[in-house]
Amino acid sequence: MIPIYSKILVCLLIATIGALQVSAQGAPRDIGPIYVTPGLTTYGIVVRSDDEMAKGLLTRAMTAHGGYRVENSMNKASFAFNIRIVSETAAQLIISSGVPEQEQHRETVVGQSKRQAIFKAIDLAIRKTSGQPGFFSGKIAYVGEHQGRPELFAVDFFFGEGYRLTQDRAEIVRPRWSPDGSYIVYTSFKSGYANIHRMDMRQQRYIVMAKFDGTNTSARYSPDGSRIAMVLTGGGNADVYVGSSNPSQLKLRNITKSRGEEAAPCWSKDGAQLIFSSDIGSGVQLYRSTVFGGGMRRIPTDISRYCAEPDWNHANPDLIAFTVRVGDGFQIATYSFKEGRSRFATSESGDAVQAQWLNDGRHILYTRRTANRRRIILFDTMTSHRFQISPDSIGNASQASFLPPR
Repeated sequence: MIPIYSKILVCLLIATIGALQVSAQGAPRDIGPIYVTPGLTTYGIVVRSDDEMAKGLLTRAMTAHGGYRVENSMNKASFAFNIRIVSETAAQLIISSGVPEQEQHRETVVGQSKRQAIFKAIDLAIRKTSGQPGFFSGKIAYVGEHQGRPELFAVDFFFGEGYRLTQDRAEIVRPRWSPDGSYIVYTSFKSGYANIHRMDMRQQRYIVMAKFDGTNTSARYSPDGSRIAMVLTGGGNADVYVGSSNPSQLKLRNITKSRGEEAAPCWSKDGAQLIFSSDIGSGVQLYRSTVFGGGMRRIPTDISRYCAEPDWNHANPDLIAFTVRVGDGFQIATYSFKEGRSRFATSESGDAVQAQWLNDGRHILYTRRTANRRRIILFDTMTSHRFQISPDSIGNASQASFLPPR
């Protein structure tokens, strides 16, 4: 028998942890028993649904996330998630906790399909129990293969609903969504030259957006969608340019004007700054500049002589993720502006490249690359949990661009 004062201490500890977590995240939530490992908190989850698709997607999402673990009993779980299918486009989420169980939350969400409604219910469950936004109802654009040739695809988070967007049978480089999901910009070699194309997602037709002399690549929308950054070599070397996102009114302005080779610009959350790579100094390093130019400042990552492919975390602007050379391979690292310090994030046996933050500021998508395989990985920067989201059955998949749920 457990002494009564021990029971009181346990209750006080659980209540204190719950209160601290609510205060830290700024949002109330329903907290059940918490199982803590050093420095980390994960939630045990019992998964339920009478619908096979809903149970399968919910189980996979909770396994992939990194902040949850699937349990068979409420004795080891903080919550039970139950998804009921209401209609072909609606799903109801029921969250319960405790032994005996008590219902904590019930809500119906609507999507454009049954599958999308399930993903929305999963995101709701994450938000209600962790205080963080979900991302499973977002979309992914990526470079895959059709009949052995690269093409552009757009799919849901687990590569279910989606379709092939191009029939170029030519190399495609780094697709990027517009913030509202109306367009995807990418570089295509369909004409034999590296030109920037814009795919209209409503009409599923593309236009050539930039076809200047030289190479046109690395197009990326500003957070508000009004501007676009890109790298052009028509001036003699690779410089970063910024202009209007309206193809008929580009009015591009050279931001860097350096003697080095710049690449892969990404935007700050407020759209006032850019980070990109350049070989202007010793090796390839990361630099930042305002969108008005005025000079490049090196970011003191000090982790490798090769730092490239940066991505700025808009949920936590203190952090960037980027690719670094390690020996003969590549890994993903992060850099904190406040700490002035870099850390390795991944330790893949092959290469880890092309990182992009998700909307929760915690997870990253990246490409795992070996000699003959390309797979897209979901990575939890808090727990280092990794999960392959692109199925082996579709073959090579790389260069993921994420469109957050809307």
